[in-house]
Amino acid sequence: MKRALILLAGVAGLLQAQEQLKLGLVGEAEIIGSRLRLTPALPQTVGAAWFLTKQQVAGGFEAIFRFQITEPGGLGRGADGFAFVLQNEGADAMAGRGSAGGFALGDGWRDLSKQGIARSIAVFFDTCQNRDGNDPSDNYVAICANGAVGKMQWPPRRLGLSTRLGFRLKDGKVHEARIRYQPPVMTVALDGGEPLLRKAVDVRAIVDAEGKAYVGFTASTGNGYENHDILGWRYEALAPQVESQMFQVESSIRYALSGCMAGKNLCTPAKAQVTQAGEGRYHVVLPGHVERGASIPNAEGRRMRIENAQGWVCWDVAAANGCAAPAEALRVNTEQGRTYFRVRGPEGRSMAKSEGAFEFNVILE
Repeated sequence: MKRALILLAGVAGLLQAQEQLKLGLVGEAEIIGSRLRLTPALPQTVGAAWFLTKQQVAGGFEAIFRFQITEPGGLGRGADGFAFVLQNEGADAMAGRGSAGGFALGDGWRDLSKQGIARSIAVFFDTCQNRDGNDPSDNYVAICANGAVGKMQWPPRRLGLSTRLGFRLKDGKVHEARIRYQPPVMTVALDGGEPLLRKAVDVRAIVDAEGKAYVGFTASTGNGYENHDILGWRYEALAPQVESQMFQVESSIRYALSGCMAGKNLCTPAKAQVTQAGEGRYHVVLPGHVERGASIPNAEGRRMRIENAQGWVCWDVAAANGCAAPAEALRVNTEQGRTYFRVRGPEGRSMAKSEGAFEFNVILE
């Protein structure tokens, strides 16, 4: 791994010219003047660049960067694209060439022997239509997710994509991207426009115990090639949302993901789980799609306290609308000797297709 101090120009006035970012450069990535070149316009190359220190991710962030793709040539008249990536493998992480984009499973033309960056989330700016990867075009943006080693798939799982960019990614012009994550919703906007992508994304599987991850870029070329350049970059962690006074929350508490159903953007256990942790103490995992919810015995009608409530539920995952935290959508009532917990969305809205879960401790006083 190469190390460098990189001086980048301002991004819409947000990144001052004197700011320096400590980056780890991997593969073909290099600093050329005031730009970060992830790959040159040569066949079969791959490069990556990462902040050398992990960044706060779980509580939300905003990344703004300018990019330019130039000198496209070879197969497809330019390939393959670049990605903004979150991961926890390290500041020397890099995957394969060609359609793998430097982050996904594979290396070049249909060679799936090389692992991708495990447990990563990537916003991929794809400039080559790979038929074997079911690409919709040679000009789209996708939010992709990689699983653990041995459980990745090709093409990488797409949590959402858009082909309505308004311009060609490889048109040689400078463009600006804005990626914002306000848990659990990630949005991607280009050139100051409205978000072209808005999807529910669960980052808990890719962050460490402090909610941090390595943040950076990957890019690759194959038989098609182009320069992939980042000209300016700002990353800012956002303050996490505060729950209402109904709940006592310790930000240091993190629950392990378990029993997540396949094919969901948000970790969604198949059924509710109630574990007794002592007299009058319970741990509850409450999936959003379980209509009957969960309950605990409470024959005396004792007062109840909920602590360390976390998680999200979205009842419209396709559009990432209607997402709520426990303070907004957790409903509690006691009747006939039991206390019941349910997730409630808009009146009359079925929760059967919702995703996500709330997880919390219950103390009967």
